[in-house]
Amino acid sequence: MERSVNVNAGLAPEGTGDEGGERDSLADDYGRHSAGDQGPCLYLGPAGERCRRKAVEGGFCLKHQPQPAQPVSPARAVRRGVAILMAVVALWPLVADVIRALIRLLR
Repeated sequence: MERSVNVNAGLAPEGTGDEGGERDSLADDYGRHSAGDQGPCLYLGPAGERCRRKAVEGGFCLKHQPQPAQPVSPARAVRRGVAILMAVVALWPLVADVIRALIRLLR
């Protein structure tokens, strides 16, 4: 019995009927890489489907390049600060009880 282990080889085993058509295009996309080729795009869609475009520097295709982080605007920073302050004020009674219990425990 012959055993063959081909993980992501890109070509169908002989005799499976997948030698033509769509399988060849998959082999071209995923199976054969040149020295400067980055392989397939790393983007995964909402249902887990893989992007079929070629990756460029960084691992993603030109369409799915990660966007640089946008600087935080002053208005957004103020809103974030107010939200944190409101959370602290809302949770203060609970935090004060925990601090009192720790003080009693350590005496």
